[in-house]
Amino acid sequence: MALAGKPLVIALEEHYYDPELAATFDGPEGRAPEIRRRLDDLGELRLKEMDEAGIDVQVISHGAPSTQRLDSETAVRLARRANDRLAQAIAAHPDRFAGFAALPTPDPQAAADELERRLPRWDSRAPWSTG
Repeated sequence: MALAGKPLVIALEEHYYDPELAATFDGPEGRAPEIRRRLDDLGELRLKEMDEAGIDVQVISHGAPSTQRLDSETAVRLARRANDRLAQAIAAHPDRFAGFAALPTPDPQAAADELERRLPRWDSRAPWSTG
């Protein structure tokens, strides 16, 4: 966590693997055991290594290939479930994690719908809100 007077350190697009989505990979992604252990972790190990590196917040996103190689129906189903699990991990550590949604890119309309579903709703009282 940031100390008073210290700038907040935010790491962008830090990858992870959702177990259900990663089970569809047929290539060498995450093949090294220590890399895979880190990609699979959204808890104690990640937080420990963030603290050791001086990172206050990680913006987490699913590592490649995510849904790109899947058929549309499977991509939509798995992206929704992966995003729901990521949202749970973020909710468990809201001061440490934020996230980018996995999008079912084989279906552009479903990808837009999933992005809309996972976007936070702005507080209408906030000056940047569009209402």
